[in-house]
Amino acid sequence: MKKIILFYLVFILLLSSSTIGFANQDSDAIDEKQVLDHALLTPSMWINDQMTNTVEQSNVENPSLIDNYTWAVMRYDFVQRSENHGYVDLPTPSAGTVLIPANMMSTEVCKAALSVCRNSKMETLEAFDAYVSQRMLHTSSAFSNGEDEWNTESCYNFRKESAVEMDILGDVCLRADLVGECYAQASFNTAVLRLCGFSPEEVFTVGIQSYQGGHGVNAVKVEDQWYILDSTYARFVRLGIREGVIFDKYFMPPITDYIIFLENDKYLINFGTLHPQYIPSMKDPYLNMDAEKLGEIIGDIRPLFNNSFLGKQKWTLDSFVENATSHPLMKTIAVPYTAEDAEGANIEEKASDLAARCQDFICGQDDENNQDQYDKSCYALGILSADYPQVYANAAKLAAWTSFHAMERDMNSPFFDVFMTSFWTRATILNKQVVPEDCVAYSDLLYLRHAGSSVDKAVLAYGTLRNMEKDNDFWSADDLYVLITDNNQGYLAVNLNDDWKYLNFEGGKAISDDSPGNVDMAFNEVEYLHSWEE
Repeated sequence: MKKIILFYLVFILLLSSSTIGFANQDSDAIDEKQVLDHALLTPSMWINDQMTNTVEQSNVENPSLIDNYTWAVMRYDFVQRSENHGYVDLPTPSAGTVLIPANMMSTEVCKAALSVCRNSKMETLEAFDAYVSQRMLHTSSAFSNGEDEWNTESCYNFRKESAVEMDILGDVCLRADLVGECYAQASFNTAVLRLCGFSPEEVFTVGIQSYQGGHGVNAVKVEDQWYILDSTYARFVRLGIREGVIFDKYFMPPITDYIIFLENDKYLINFGTLHPQYIPSMKDPYLNMDAEKLGEIIGDIRPLFNNSFLGKQKWTLDSFVENATSHPLMKTIAVPYTAEDAEGANIEEKASDLAARCQDFICGQDDENNQDQYDKSCYALGILSADYPQVYANAAKLAAWTSFHAMERDMNSPFFDVFMTSFWTRATILNKQVVPEDCVAYSDLLYLRHAGSSVDKAVLAYGTLRNMEKDNDFWSADDLYVLITDNNQGYLAVNLNDDWKYLNFEGGKAISDDSPGNVDMAFNEVEYLHSWEE
């Protein structure tokens, strides 16, 4: 009888689970004025009424090493409060300088570069214009009205969407292949064009801002002429309202009152945000480029943005150079590979080769400081061979949906916590690799996609249990370890009444008394072990 009652309880819990709704299709009845209004409505970086409220700041002065890397993993990298475990730290050196090299390690980004690369840079830019116009969609119009794509609680945030995550969001969205907000799209675009052979001095992600808010676009130089690329207009191209996403001059002042930053894999030029209290890690002026070269670039691109001021301070170029310093976590070395270096018999083989070259280079940049943009980009992609894989457990603990589902399904005993976590994870997440092999998917991504590898599911289960109550507190990290075998299978080791149990996320027995063999690594949010012994 107890088993029957438990079965019905689980069944009811399954029926009550949250689901993602999709927005209705966009109406075709959109006029030119609405296209112009798009600049004021869609960028996800806009300052809204919530920003007038006091925002509790996380401690960015002395974050722990693990916390410092966790933001690169997290879906949200802007002071996102977890339900139970505090705040996610702010991005350093910046979200874009980490996302761009992370994207350059993506096979799909490398394939995009190979598919649009032409004999001339102008032909390449035109081909890329057509590529993004057909494939990209801004998140604000991609999913349910009034909710973000993760259905989490309302909050002001900058979203972290790598190229891999944009592709997975595209799998869920019916109207586009690549879904992301403006900053994610601009970072994607910079990565592709850099791999097409544009130098670090010829393509930047550019942050622009006014008192209404901010936006992210690209500045691209072709044959001594600079252009603005804003891929958030892609859906208007598909509706036949615009011919492309390339601008000779960016329109509609005062949207571009301020230029906030220019960045790519090599450079970080930050003039200072209009609202430094919300982005304290980017309030200072940063410059790691030759001042004469910066003068040439600024002189060329400011007219494209209605001669916008340089940051909140309205710097002159000389005063900015005098006051700016190089960001201490920014390594001024560019990724050296382009589509021309790729080897293979077809585009798939060439894309894999190019991505592997970029990954080898980026991983090879690791040094004693262990804090630069390249090191952190490995975590943004979720690479398991990173030096501190325990950040993935930490990110799972902080994930919004993980904590929400844990509280919804928290049981009245440790045994049933373990049982429910095992059952729920196996029942709702299909066994399917949604990120590159040897990588970890962010927990909220699994809930949205309802699919993941056994490694992904083990990390997800870790975060779920960490948010369940045990003995008037939460489950301790000391009682939970993610185990990964040498053939890349994931398990969760759980200390249940001084007896270790093992959750299996492939087929077969769900909870076992026996440790899996050939464990290659074990970690929780605190430590990383190269082997496993009970």
